[in-house]
Amino acid sequence: MRLHGSRQYEIERMVKHYCGSGLTLDQLAKNQNRRSVYWVDYVPPGPGPDNVTRIIATPRVQALAQHRAPHASWKGDRPTPMWAVSDDAKNAPTTERIRALSRHKTVHMDHKLERSPYMMVNDGAKNASPSQRIEQLAVPKSRRERFGIYETEWGQFNPVSEAAMKATHSERIETLAQSKDYHKEFKDERPIQWTVGNSALNAIATLRLQQMARPRSRTMIKDDFDPYKISPSAKRARCTPRVEELCVPIPRKVKSKKIV
Repeated sequence: MRLHGSRQYEIERMVKHYCGSGLTLDQLAKNQNRRSVYWVDYVPPGPGPDNVTRIIATPRVQALAQHRAPHASWKGDRPTPMWAVSDDAKNAPTTERIRALSRHKTVHMDHKLERSPYMMVNDGAKNASPSQRIEQLAVPKSRRERFGIYETEWGQFNPVSEAAMKATHSERIETLAQSKDYHKEFKDERPIQWTVGNSALNAIATLRLQQMARPRSRTMIKDDFDPYKISPSAKRARCTPRVEELCVPIPRKVKSKKIV
């Protein structure tokens, strides 16, 4: 931070004065009752008769301090939503288009009002003669047909005919009617608890099983093992022609670079 020459000189003079006087920190922190130092290059204006500094604004500053005036054609809100209509508006001639727009919308030519739940049956419906099919459908079902012991899930009564009861089945139908047998090697579910055989109890583990069953010794753990270290044999390995062929990208997925 660069200070003005007069300001820097004032700060150096004050530091030399107080450092050479031997004052304590508490004494330096007290208010000195001195006037504020202006950071300007000229002498500030002095106070007026009432000991108050008065600043005279320029005409530009006074113009910017004025509030923004409304537009010359601006009109305020109407005091009420109801106002008097002028005679010119009352006697103004209307065009044919305005008259057409002022008419209310009519309903469709085929529109019918809601039908009443109470209606009158005409004489033709009263004196109509039903057909044989309508009379058959109008007959209620008997109790046996409705609550028969042989009815299906849809409620129809389907008794077995006498011919079906006395029919003789063929050899093929008898074969199909037989239940399917289990596979010859099928075994039921094994129980949760079973007895262990004597051969399993008296079995002797091989040397390999004993080695695999033995827990890993602490001395076999290598603390300096580096999983990212590549062995010298892997560095000197050479890939086969088949591996080189598989490493080549697919031609249809290769995009040629654009030369600008």
